[in-house]
Amino acid sequence: MSAGLIVAIVVIVIAVVVVVAFALPRARKARERRQLEQRRGAVVERHREVAEDRQARAEVAEREAARQRAEADLHQARARVHERGLADDELRDVDDPDEVVSRRDTFADRERPGDEPAAEESGENRGGTQVDPTTRRPTRS
Repeated sequence: MSAGLIVAIVVIVIAVVVVVAFALPRARKARERRQLEQRRGAVVERHREVAEDRQARAEVAEREAARQRAEADLHQARARVHERGLADDELRDVDDPDEVVSRRDTFADRERPGDEPAAEESGENRGGTQVDPTTRRPTRS
């Protein structure tokens, strides 16, 4: 073998070793970066799922809290009505005050004029007392 051929082979081998020495770490880093990005994407997706789930639960809790506040406001309004003596007809019908408090119908739930014929339209309410048809309040006898 000639000396030139041996030198060429040695140079090629050194070049391949240098390329491999620099290329392998870069390839390894690129592979690790891709794996890290995949893991990051999976974690991000999982965090978003958890956030959406908690957001949905928070919205349900907010609706429940709003409903509870509305019921509390309703009871406050009813307390003011009873305090002023404007709902004494409800008290005449029952013996237990808790029964009056536990009733859930509001003025909006009651029958309105023009709906089905009710006892109130005939001049009487549920308790049999006379009702003024224009104000729908009990008349004093």
